[in-house]
Amino acid sequence: MSNESTELLSVREEQRRMTRQRIITAARQVFEERGYGQASIGDIAKAAKVNRATFYLHFTNKAEVFTEVYRAVREDQSAQYWSLLGRALAEGKAASVRAWLDGALSWWESQAALLPAIHEAMASDLEVAARWKDQIDQLAGGLEEYLAQFPEARREERRLRVELLMVQLDQVCFRAIVQKVFAIERTQLLDVVTGLWVDALGLERD
Repeated sequence: MSNESTELLSVREEQRRMTRQRIITAARQVFEERGYGQASIGDIAKAAKVNRATFYLHFTNKAEVFTEVYRAVREDQSAQYWSLLGRALAEGKAASVRAWLDGALSWWESQAALLPAIHEAMASDLEVAARWKDQIDQLAGGLEEYLAQFPEARREERRLRVELLMVQLDQVCFRAIVQKVFAIERTQLLDVVTGLWVDALGLERD
């Protein structure tokens, strides 16, 4: 293949990458504004300034593009998110876990506009829910330092316990930050959630 052909392919691949990213960015905007159920592929294509055929060149359906939106959101925090949690749990102290929860709470606050669509998608689309669980299982690899403290036969149960606490945290943050069902002052919320984690995981109280 000539250099000219290689350069042309590189340009096309870059254009394809940029178009795909534009669709993902537009999809997030649409999901934030309309929620998951009301958002349509037509809405997303219009916001991205592409036609439906172009959308389908990159994504097979709404669930797939939503998964990419959610993946991008998670990548904003996941590079160190779970490894930092694993380190805090390995230290085994309430203060360490509280500090991590403080950072996690800040993330939920920053993503408040998208959280309703995330919860709606998880509840209504089994494909999205399955992909979310796959991501959680993959990210849980960052808990190795913590899990190494336990006999191998107990590690799966401890990992599942942490994952379920994460699900609980997600629900609490959604109700308190997005829906504002719970009128809880931030410091009190951190104290209560920290206490739940300490009790569930048998961590050392300060």
